[in-house]
Amino acid sequence: MAMKLALFVSLMVAALAVPISGTQRMGYLIEIHGTVYCPGNSNTNASGTNNVVFPIAEIHVVCDGKAIDYAYTNGNGGFLFAVDYHRYTIPEILKTCKLVVISALTACPKPSPSAGHLESNLKYIGDTTVGGNLKISNIVPVGFHVVP
Repeated sequence: MAMKLALFVSLMVAALAVPISGTQRMGYLIEIHGTVYCPGNSNTNASGTNNVVFPIAEIHVVCDGKAIDYAYTNGNGGFLFAVDYHRYTIPEILKTCKLVVISALTACPKPSPSAGHLESNLKYIGDTTVGGNLKISNIVPVGFHVVP
């Protein structure tokens, strides 16, 4: 009888493991990516009408007023965050999160404001499938603006 029970338990574990391992093969990522540009002397051109990038700027993903991740822009002002999809959904990110550049604006060439920081809300631009088994949801900044 014990042998039959052990066999039954083994078969049940194996049967349950098949669907679980199948879902793990399809990867899923939420990425927030973009480029940070230096602002000019107004807050309207911080997202790209000014072609001067903001290299090596510290940037945070802030959700509900709390920084959940940070990174530095590369030499071309680019950044990339991978967000934990188990913890945050896309609607949640779009509703409660923003990007905040905390590096001093004085690191940008003049004319840049001497005080304040850059912020941007976020927007979803679609999904990309890589190699047939990895789905990436792409989120980008709406547009950085100076916050005094």
